[in-house]
Amino acid sequence: MLGNGWSSKETARLETLQSDLVTVEIRSVDSEQFSRIRLQSKFPLATAYNVLAPQYLLEQSGRALYVDADVVVMEDLSDLWIRPMTHAVGAVLDAHIGWAASPSMWRPWREENMDPMSPYLNTGVMLVDLDRWRDQNLTARIIEVLEKYDLPCVDQDAINIVLRGEFELLQPRYNLMPYHYLRTFRYIDAVESDIEIGIAITRPAIIHFHRSFLGKPWTYGAIHPATKLWRSLATEAQPSWRKSTDMVGLVRREGAKFAKMLKIDDRAVQISALPTR
Repeated sequence: MLGNGWSSKETARLETLQSDLVTVEIRSVDSEQFSRIRLQSKFPLATAYNVLAPQYLLEQSGRALYVDADVVVMEDLSDLWIRPMTHAVGAVLDAHIGWAASPSMWRPWREENMDPMSPYLNTGVMLVDLDRWRDQNLTARIIEVLEKYDLPCVDQDAINIVLRGEFELLQPRYNLMPYHYLRTFRYIDAVESDIEIGIAITRPAIIHFHRSFLGKPWTYGAIHPATKLWRSLATEAQPSWRKSTDMVGLVRREGAKFAKMLKIDDRAVQISALPTR
């Protein structure tokens, strides 16, 4: 675990997760060392831990698998871990953006002389070849971009600008995103196989609950198809958890609902029907 400000109670709880198969280690990050990184909208430095870790926070060679905190892993990931790699990073196309010049928001592909149709990855799940990453000096190059621009998707935009579409394309089932469900916002229909999208929706390996019109499953009013699954697992792990309120997200969701923009893929019913514990 990477980060600062853990209380002794939180640290103790995290350490209870350790087992014969899992080692838990909490490492602090020197915020002053990276104070020049520009993080738009007051994003915390933790947003860039996935960029810093391969160079500064991990000592071993070989591979690392980065996953965001807002995920549920549905199966053994051994097949993902051992897959051949010829690039430094393996990742899934972002379901909403898909390519560098996606019309959903501005990013400096022109300023960086980047092919506008370069594939655009989502950083929620990244398989990293640590040796290739270091050989290509990716941390320094990505930080340089973060210091140069105020980017809407922060680390994700910076990584994509540096990689320029050169990454291992993973099946979408390894990072099932909210916008895989939302047909109106699923821009990758233009570049991703509908068969692969269907497999991701019905048989995901990792479900990623990033910010979207569907809401986070720990908030009131969430309509993500896997909300019941997440809440069941959360109750099993920590029975005392409580739902929180996200008024901005709720207003955005109601607006999208009023505009009839929340058409969910019919195949999502299979996730909704999964048994809970």
